[in-house]
Amino acid sequence: RRHASAMAALRIAATEAQQRHTSELERVRRFGAEPLARSLVPVCDNLQALCGSLEGSEVPAALLEGAVLTRESMQAALERHGVERHDPPSGARFDPSLHEAMFTAPLSDGAAPGTVSSVFRPGYTLHGSHILRAAQVGVFVGEAQQQPPPDAEGEGE
Repeated sequence: RRHASAMAALRIAATEAQQRHTSELERVRRFGAEPLARSLVPVCDNLQALCGSLEGSEVPAALLEGAVLTRESMQAALERHGVERHDPPSGARFDPSLHEAMFTAPLSDGAAPGTVSSVFRPGYTLHGSHILRAAQVGVFVGEAQQQPPPDAEGEGE
């Protein structure tokens, strides 16, 4: 009887060890490339900057086309491995878990305080949950302007 309970305990321990091993392998499979992906994020920034500086310049069209194709193929390769680029739209609510405030901007017409004014650098995530880099953004600050009440002409006369 003692041997049977010892065997049962061993089976349970072996099952738990197998589950931990499987879980760890899945984690390594999904996130093992995180250091490489994190190091490629600045390369994407540089390719984007290159394309931006070549557009509208007097370089041969083939050079611009090659830079754009290189940027697109890099982005596609990263996406195949679970890396997603995030460009928050202007006016999106600032989220400190996804965004890094790089500067503040005074409110402009129609803007709300605490919303994204512009994107300095896009953010990147791995499999939608691991942030490789938060989007670096400007944030609108200031007091929201109260809309004046509609003109009450003709009322109370």
